[in-house]
Amino acid sequence: MLDGRERALALVDLAAVRHNIALLRRRLPAAAGLCAVVKANGYGHGALPVAHAALEAGATWLGVATVTEAEELRGAGLTAPVLVFGAMTGAELRRAVAAAAQVVVWSRPFALAVGAAGAAAHIKYDSGMGRLGVDEAATLELAAVIVTGGGRLVGLMSHLATADEDDQTFFFRQLDRFTALEREFKARFPGTIAHIANSAAILREPRAHFDMGRAGIATYGLDPGNRTPETFGLRPALRWSSYLAGERVVEPGGSVGYGRRFIAAERTRIGIVPIGYADGVCRALTDRGEVLIAGRRCPIAGTISMDQLTVRLPWDACTPGDEVVFIGDCGGERILCEDMARLLGTINYEIVCDLSPRTVRRYTGERCGP
Repeated sequence: MLDGRERALALVDLAAVRHNIALLRRRLPAAAGLCAVVKANGYGHGALPVAHAALEAGATWLGVATVTEAEELRGAGLTAPVLVFGAMTGAELRRAVAAAAQVVVWSRPFALAVGAAGAAAHIKYDSGMGRLGVDEAATLELAAVIVTGGGRLVGLMSHLATADEDDQTFFFRQLDRFTALEREFKARFPGTIAHIANSAAILREPRAHFDMGRAGIATYGLDPGNRTPETFGLRPALRWSSYLAGERVVEPGGSVGYGRRFIAAERTRIGIVPIGYADGVCRALTDRGEVLIAGRRCPIAGTISMDQLTVRLPWDACTPGDEVVFIGDCGGERILCEDMARLLGTINYEIVCDLSPRTVRRYTGERCGP
């Protein structure tokens, strides 16, 4: 039996998180805030450890998508301002107020409820994303509803659609719209803040910084444009691995896995890895993806199952018990989250968010004291 191996392990480097937050902090004006977005369990990395590390490194706010996520932060004793981005029911609004979380408003009924509940709110202006948000006139109207209704108006916000793309035309159109409204908003409602910058805008365009940046994907050392972390000097925080549980030899004409998707053309050495799509390994990597074992690139061979997958092994290396790396470094070779995303035709966000609870999270780079 093997000891000391997890069947699915996400090793999260909190020193890398602190490096990334410090880098983002330096891009912003000294007086601006930095909101570390830790929704979706910290993009699969673990919300609480990432939140602690981000605040240690200079983040001043935390961003989440749901009230339950805000309650988790408060339950862990975190006192930094928490902004809940997503929609919520009346019951959830009451829970947000109880958790001292701030909310986002984009409708008159919700603005009235926010005022009656005495909640702290940010108005969502639709500068071009085309999802949640209201136009210029409604933005000002909803702000007034909150103020007169008894709520606390904290700020104006919007969401960028193309800040991570090479063509910046629409990005600057959104930025110009937001800038014009920000002036009028602050003139009518002094003491409020404005924020629109996501990770890409923090890193690429100082005009977008305003009073706060909201750093999601870059917090975790992943490139907003799905290129490479080195583009902006980010450090990936996640290393994802399993182990080689066994091996077998398949003769010519023999097959491996469901549907006989892999049929050996020659005598082939096959390794068995004990994780699958229930752990977060996308089934679409069948016969396409690679893993790293003992510094060697080993192609995935055959259909990825719920709980295991198979790979082609070289004849001169790799032994049962060896570590199998899906994301990270191994023996001079490297697989980036961005590499896997490009192979699947998706983005790095989806790769890390798909890591299931069956993947054990462990942490390095934790601080032992002040």
